[in-house]
Amino acid sequence: MATYEPAELARELGYTDEQRPGKVVRDYLRARYPDHPKYQRWVLDEVQAADVRVNVPRKS
Repeated sequence: MATYEPAELARELGYTDEQRPGKVVRDYLRARYPDHPKYQRWVLDEVQAADVRVNVPRKS
């Protein structure tokens, strides 16, 4: 089973110039999964990664 990290998905979506890589994805994840423990690393499965890809807009 593949896993993904926010910075990896952010790069895939075109967010390559963020000061904190993956922040746009983490912001979405915090809103979507409010029960995720604070300061814990995000490791996403295929379903969660697909959700990010659908709901975080690509940067043009």
